[in-house]
Amino acid sequence: MPVVSPAAYLRVYEPLAAFSPAERLRWQRFAATAPPSRRAGTRRERMVALVAAVRPTLDVAGESAFVQVVDGLMFVCPWSTQLRVWQAALEFRGGMPERIAEVFLPRRIVDPAETELDRWRARRPELKVHIQSSTWSVPSQWFLLFDPSERLLVTGDAAERSMIYRTEIGLARRRIAEATEALAAMRTVMPDSSASEGVTDLSRWLDSFHPRSRIELDYDGLVDLLDDDVLRRDNSVEDLAEAVRALRQGRTDRATEAYERVLVRWRPLQARESAS
Repeated sequence: MPVVSPAAYLRVYEPLAAFSPAERLRWQRFAATAPPSRRAGTRRERMVALVAAVRPTLDVAGESAFVQVVDGLMFVCPWSTQLRVWQAALEFRGGMPERIAEVFLPRRIVDPAETELDRWRARRPELKVHIQSSTWSVPSQWFLLFDPSERLLVTGDAAERSMIYRTEIGLARRRIAEATEALAAMRTVMPDSSASEGVTDLSRWLDSFHPRSRIELDYDGLVDLLDDDVLRRDNSVEDLAEAVRALRQGRTDRATEAYERVLVRWRPLQARESAS
C-alpha cells in the first residue's frame, strides 16, 4: 500500500449558488447520502491520488466532495481529484531534470494526462480546483488568511485531535490584500522570493471563487507529528499578522523577527521531510 505523507490542506467551500443547476442537483443528492467526514475523506481522497500515481495511467475513478452546512446553507468543496492528479504530475515533471523525471513519471503516462487536462480546460474554462495541499508543513502565506479567534483546536483523543482555521472568504481576501500592499517590503525580509510570490498566487486563487464562499485551513496529518502543547503554542497566524503590520509601519526589524519565528517553528517538520 502506498505511504501517505502527512499533509495540510487549504479548502474553499462554495455555496450551492456558485454551481450550475446540474451541479447543484448533483451535490444536493450527494449530501443526502452521508458524505465522508473531513478526516476520513481526506485520507481516502489522498490515497486515491497516490494509487493513481503508481498505476499505468493517471486516471482516477469517481469524484467526491466535502460538505458543510452553516446557518442552514450548504457549502461544497469538490475534491476535483482527477484534475489535481494531472496538475501534480505535470508540476512534478517540470520541477526536475527530464532524465530523473522519466524514472518516476514517464512521458508515456504524463503526455496523455496533459492532453486530457487541456481538453478539460477548453471545454470548461471556468473550472477551478478548490483544494490546495502541502506535505510536511503549512505554507507561510496560508496563515495570512486567518485571525487567531478563528482557530478550532481539539486535543487529547488521538482519533479526534485536529487543528483547523475557518473564515469567510471576504475576510480572507481583505487580509491577503493587506499583505499584498506590503509585498515589496516583504521581499526584503523573506529569505526566499517564492514566499512573497505565493502571496500573489494565493490572492489570485481566492479571487476565482464566489464572494460568499468559506475557506478552511486544516492541519490534518500534521497534528500526528505535533504534541498537544506544540499545537496550543502554535502562534503562526499571530506572527504573520504581526509581520504584515510591522511592514506597513516600515518596521522591517520587527517583521523579520515575527517571520523568523514562523520559520523556526516549522523547521523541524521540514527537516523530517528531508530525512524521510
